[in-house]
Amino acid sequence: MSYNFLFFLAGLQAIPRSVIEAASIDGAGPSRRFWTIIFPLLSPTSFFLLVVNIVYAFFDTFGIIHALTGGGPGKSTETLIYKVYVDGVVNLDLGGSAAQSVILMIVVIALTAIQFRYVERRVQY
Repeated sequence: MSYNFLFFLAGLQAIPRSVIEAASIDGAGPSRRFWTIIFPLLSPTSFFLLVVNIVYAFFDTFGIIHALTGGGPGKSTETLIYKVYVDGVVNLDLGGSAAQSVILMIVVIALTAIQFRYVERRVQY
């Protein structure tokens, strides 16, 4: 099963049935119930998955790139995390590799901070 699916399933099971039933008794249709009740109550789960998936996008691609293409023809599939590996382990440029990993850490922290600052405002608890 997908990692995201499990979190969304847990989030859906945490929504009280009484709230959804009250909305249906009040005459809200299925789409109205989804957009006004279910979707806002799933926003903390969606926000968490957004942050985690963006961080994973930086680091989980390493194994695939290393196993399949090795950086690809003309470095077309080389990401920053793979470049850190190549510079540090293969080329033994430890100083450059360390500087690149600090840059990568700053980028990940900045993206996470931006998400917490601007996206979390729309998250309803």
